[in-house]
Amino acid sequence: MTNEQQEKIIELRKLGIGYRSIATAMHISRDKVRNFCKAQGLDGYGKNNKKPEEEKMIRELCKNCGKRINQKRIKGRPKTYCSKECKKEWEVKHPTLYQHVCYYCGKKFESKAKSADFCCHKCYIRDRFWRDEDIETVVKHLRKGTPIPKSLGWVKDLIDGRECRQSGEKLEESI
Repeated sequence: MTNEQQEKIIELRKLGIGYRSIATAMHISRDKVRNFCKAQGLDGYGKNNKKPEEEKMIRELCKNCGKRINQKRIKGRPKTYCSKECKKEWEVKHPTLYQHVCYYCGKKFESKAKSADFCCHKCYIRDRFWRDEDIETVVKHLRKGTPIPKSLGWVKDLIDGRECRQSGEKLEESI
C-alpha cells in the first residue's frame, strides 16, 4: 500500500466512511483497509471513531428505563437496553410509522410496516375477491360517461395503461 493510499484511507475514515466503501473506491481488499485502520486507531463505528472505553461509558444506562446495563466485554455492538422487555416497551412508546396509500381505495394511511398495500382487511378482501362486481360498476359508469365514484387503484392503472401490480403485465394486454 502506497503512502498516498494510506493518507486517503485516513482522510476517508475520519469522514466516517466504512471499510467496504473505502476498499471498493480504492480497489483494495476490505481486510487490508480494516487492518490498516486498526493499526492507526481508526477502528470503531464510523464518524464516532471513539475508543472502546468511551463507547462503554455512553452505553452504561438502558435507553428505556435508565438502569445500569451489566455488560461484559464482548465483540460487536454494545447493548442499548437492559432486557428484551425494556426494548419492547421502548418500541411501543416510540413507534416508527410509515406513510402509505391504499392500493384499493386510494386513502392515505400510516402503518408500522415499511411496505403495506391496503389500509384495512376489507380493502384487501375486496381487491382480492370482488373485482368482478367492481368491473360491472366501472363499465356502467364508462357507458354513461359519468365519473367513477371512488376510483380504485387497479381501475386507475387500467385506465392509464400502467403495469398491473400483481402480475407485472400490462393491464391492457390482459383484458
